[in-house]
Amino acid sequence: MPDEYPEKLEFCYWGNPILRKKAVTVENPDSEDTAEFIRKMRKKLDEHDGLGLAANQVGCDRRVCLIAFPEKGGFSEIQPLINPKIIESGDEIERKEEGCLSFPGLYCEIDRPKSIKVTAYFPGEGEKTFEAFDILARIICHEVDHLNGILFIDHLSQMRRSLIKKELRQIADKYGK
Repeated sequence: MPDEYPEKLEFCYWGNPILRKKAVTVENPDSEDTAEFIRKMRKKLDEHDGLGLAANQVGCDRRVCLIAFPEKGGFSEIQPLINPKIIESGDEIERKEEGCLSFPGLYCEIDRPKSIKVTAYFPGEGEKTFEAFDILARIICHEVDHLNGILFIDHLSQMRRSLIKKELRQIADKYGK
């Protein structure tokens, strides 16, 4: 089955059912269609000034995400990861404030592993396995969660989630269609 990408990318916010859909494997990661979709995703990421973006956040059910890789003094070029998979997580967990482009203005303290091992396809380079630490591990975990239909608020306890119900309703009312 060929990969299908939307012609126009629409940003998806809390309440949109595609955010809960598990993304499907990209069959032709080096195709021109995939490259064009990644270019469109990059424009959306730039518009929203984020550190990562998953395909389902722009209305597509493919396993593609964009990640800002940190470097000294900031972040380097955005890298697309196709069919990413976290194959190992370190034991050390860190709680830090996290936000999400699909939840404008909402920030929550989320537990994530400080280190992970990831396998992903890099366009034009092939599949690679690499380790990620600290903020990079957090960004990748967040975006891979998106591709699995998991949202950052899913990591909150029931009590902590009940404290943000009003904000979630406001986001759905303001940005929902």
